[in-house]
Amino acid sequence: MEWSSDDDKHRLDGDVYREAFRSTEAPALIADPNFVIRDVNPGCLDLLGYESGELVGESAATIAGDDRIYEDVVEHLSRGETWTGRFIAQTKAGANVFGRGFAAPIIADSTVEGVIAIFVDTAKQQQYENASEVLNRLLRHDLRNELNVMYGHIQRAQSESSIDEVTESLEKAQDKILEIVHKSERARDLRNLLERSYSASNRPVRLDIVLNNTLVEVMQQYPDAEFKFQVFPEVIVRADDLLATAIEAVLENAVTHNDADDPVVRVSVEVHDDHVILAIADNGPGVPESQRDLIFGREEYDQLHHGTGISLFFADSVFDSYDGEIWVEDNDPRGAIFKMRLERP
Repeated sequence: MEWSSDDDKHRLDGDVYREAFRSTEAPALIADPNFVIRDVNPGCLDLLGYESGELVGESAATIAGDDRIYEDVVEHLSRGETWTGRFIAQTKAGANVFGRGFAAPIIADSTVEGVIAIFVDTAKQQQYENASEVLNRLLRHDLRNELNVMYGHIQRAQSESSIDEVTESLEKAQDKILEIVHKSERARDLRNLLERSYSASNRPVRLDIVLNNTLVEVMQQYPDAEFKFQVFPEVIVRADDLLATAIEAVLENAVTHNDADDPVVRVSVEVHDDHVILAIADNGPGVPESQRDLIFGREEYDQLHHGTGISLFFADSVFDSYDGEIWVEDNDPRGAIFKMRLERP
């Protein structure tokens, strides 16, 4: 099999291949025999953050996030062989995107005229694996800890002679059981998110409608708390069906961890050109800066001190799947403000 010279690269400009590879949503590029990029489809530009024409004329090594993998691809293609396997692409901003790659020679009249490469983004799969690991850690620690506390209260109830004390201990045990049930529900929601991560795609969602419906449910669930908000702007964000559950988790957190005599939760929305900031503020004890990653399950002090629960970890995972984020700030004069950034389509 003979490789064509660089002078013959004009044969790569034919309309046939151009329309064929641009019709697929999968990120793809075409390079000449010297592995210089000659064309890039819209899916590849979107994935890597480049504008049309910026990659044309650049070496394919420009977008390789792992030199060893790239060298393996080149070796296969240089021998006229196809290549498939795990690939790491590098975006214009310098971030790595993990996925599966396929590359093959473009052969015409027994001559290799160039190569075509197709990339399948597996970032959601990577997110699934990372989130599953943290989820398992949270479930193992939290459930074991809550069960131990419940066991202690029941044991105390059995040994106490005072009826009032027995009643109090049993009530505390019941509360702990309810906490376990609630965490199990959040775990189920997160499991649904992870199981759908391979095929789920974000879509336009009316944030104001989701907020109104979610607030009605939470206000009925917590009648002793005061929820303050104004008419929300009619704005569309990129999300899916789990948005309401994630927002509900943050609202519930603002009430259940509020130690004020009269819990107050304020909900507001700021609309920007390309994103929206949803803020949920409370008048509770606030969150120390040293614990602001811990509460989302993003880190742990040691094997005995983990994130504080499933709900915020679930919300963090959901917003991350939307290419958004959630963080917490101090409220004035007291409490915390949980802010969530959502992208506009």
